[in-house]
Amino acid sequence: MALLNVLVVDDEPAIRQVLSAAITKAGHTAESAASATEALAKLSRGSFDVVVSDIFMPVTDGIELLKQARAQGVEATFIMVTAFSSVDSAIEAIRAGAHDYISKPVRNEEILLRLDQIAALRGLRDENRALRNLVMGGAARRFTFAAASMREVDRLVSRVAPTTSTVLIVGESGTGKGVIAGQIHELSPRAKGSFIPVNCSAIPEALLESEFFGHTKGAFTSADRARKGLFLQASGGTLFLDEIGELPLSMQTKLLHVIEAKQVRPVGADQSQKVDVRIIAATNRDLPKMVADGRFREDLFFRLSVFQIRMPPLRERRSDIPGLIRFVLAQQGKSGTPLQLEADAEDILVHYDWPGNVRQFENVMHRAAILADDGRIEIGDLPDEVTRAAPNRGRAEVMVAGTGTGSLRERVRAYEFKLIQQAIEDAGGDRRLAAQRLGIGLSSLYRKIDEAQSESAH
Repeated sequence: MALLNVLVVDDEPAIRQVLSAAITKAGHTAESAASATEALAKLSRGSFDVVVSDIFMPVTDGIELLKQARAQGVEATFIMVTAFSSVDSAIEAIRAGAHDYISKPVRNEEILLRLDQIAALRGLRDENRALRNLVMGGAARRFTFAAASMREVDRLVSRVAPTTSTVLIVGESGTGKGVIAGQIHELSPRAKGSFIPVNCSAIPEALLESEFFGHTKGAFTSADRARKGLFLQASGGTLFLDEIGELPLSMQTKLLHVIEAKQVRPVGADQSQKVDVRIIAATNRDLPKMVADGRFREDLFFRLSVFQIRMPPLRERRSDIPGLIRFVLAQQGKSGTPLQLEADAEDILVHYDWPGNVRQFENVMHRAAILADDGRIEIGDLPDEVTRAAPNRGRAEVMVAGTGTGSLRERVRAYEFKLIQQAIEDAGGDRRLAAQRLGIGLSSLYRKIDEAQSESAH
């Protein structure tokens, strides 16, 4: 969960103190301001993610603060607070660009829930942007995968995107599941609709039903106004349920009913409302095992996994790593000297297992780019957890079954691999030099090694 820098604005000292303390205790950073003037001064000096502001304050009210902040280019998310249940002020605040509107007395749990939602959405958008630039490329350039497994992911995305099918994306953390979900939405007929990502683990269990389906005014103690749930917000678009395996069984049952009936009933409402939402779910959990253990509904699993896409971990597609390295170096070097990577450092990167996958890879490359002297990345610029693994992985050898039997293709590939092994040995373990001597690209050399490893494994 991303941590936020929050500015609390209220003319009452006690409220500033209580809210700031609760926000800080939750792990975020909090500052306070006693007036709109003080708040604008702080906003102009610092970078705040969220502003929690009272609406009714002396001299300059919260809505005017919001308008002036927007005029100054402040992009912070505003949550407006008021002691008056005024529909007019709520509408005015939302029209001025407020994210949400809460009435006093404010419950700490309610503020923290709003912050968790904003943090989850902000973190997912940032992650998707970084992963999209890294894995998919931007509008100007698209990364071309060498690994057959990722080309298969591309093929599956292109096939399922134009349909209305529910999609389940599985894979380890950091493999880019959110990127793929966004790509499916962008390639679908719903591209003009909303794409709403939801981190299922970020919402307290007691508030799940209200957040997913909404509630009516007075439905429970703090429901001072009606609230539209996530399903209704995403109607006409796509709802991305990240970390679906974290939902409790009670919510799984209600989610299954909504998917099947295509209707939601807000908490406290007498009538259900129709929704037109495409569901894309993602998880790094073993859902079939959770089903067997009774922790995930089998019928919901079958409903979600109508079309399943597996995101392979980076260690299973090492043939992509040399190309990813070139791609990232080109991106990192845009604003300065073009970056280069020493062959030994590249060898370590290719053979590291990358438990954090693409997200970790991008972070390592960014760190190395900062530390590089004269635009050249050396082994010393890589973090310890990566270099420590080098002795076990850097000179790993591939075992291939005997070459005396098998199809012509298998025999040729085995013979080709023996030549590559010999060339690497003759080059003193320098794979780049071996590739040059063989007259092939380094990525081709790694791909051929991966293919030999894959065949020997089978």
